Amino acid sequence: MNYGFHLSTAGAMTGMRRLDTVANNLANSSTVGFKADMLSMVARRPENIERGGTVADTNALLDQLGGGTLFRQNHIDLSQGSFRQTGGEFDLAIDGDGFFVVEEKGPRSGDLLLTRAGQLTRDRAGNLVMANTGAALLGANGRPIALSGNGALRVDGDGRVFEGGDEVGRLRVVVPQDSANLRKEGQTEIRLLGGKAADAPAATRVVQGALEESTVDPVLALAELVKVSRGIEFSTRLMQQHDQMTGRLIDTFGRFA
Repeated sequence: MNYGFHLSTAGAMTGMRRLDTVANNLANSSTVGFKADMLSMVARRPENIERGGTVADTNALLDQLGGGTLFRQNHIDLSQGSFRQTGGEFDLAIDGDGFFVVEEKGPRSGDLLLTRAGQLTRDRAGNLVMANTGAALLGANGRPIALSGNGALRVDGDGRVFEGGDEVGRLRVVVPQDSANLRKEGQTEIRLLGGKAADAPAATRVVQGALEESTVDPVLALAELVKVSRGIEFSTRLMQQHDQMTGRLIDTFGRFA
């Protein structure tokens, strides 16, 4: 294969992967509790170098150009988003490190479902649940928090839930032991593989009447989207040029054959 065509194709594929990531971030720039994805890439060594110089059909000059790009698992931006005050009694945010724990729907896998999205409501069974998915938010005892509907809902900084002055439960807020085991699931839920987590530090507080905004800056994401799109366009032009040069070589040498 034409080496230049190979590298320009790899550049276009890398750009499309980046475009998908940036576009998804931009689409969720207003999603409550959304954590931005950060694409991680490394330069791939030429095949001849990867095999210890055992490839016979190679070229030392071409080896210096590299072998394209390899993708690693996306990282999640775990920084805290800004708070938006709503005054709603069912709106909660976490100030500091930690996640709410969401009840797993279906067979238990040993993982934990976590979220920073605090848009809640009360379902027909009286449980405190996520407003967008209906999944129950778990208490410190590992069970959903049941509400009677008698009296105003109040949540203090320690995550204790009160109804009309009576404590009905306490929210479970945890910190993953290893952030490398976090995997996105849906828009606002994050799966902790293995479920190894510790209780949130004492400095972490639950804030009622507020929601945590997305960590995506829409202006920066839009600028990145334009830059990535131009990079893809440049790579596709190079692909076309290499294709045209290959065609001219075939036409030229074909006349003497």
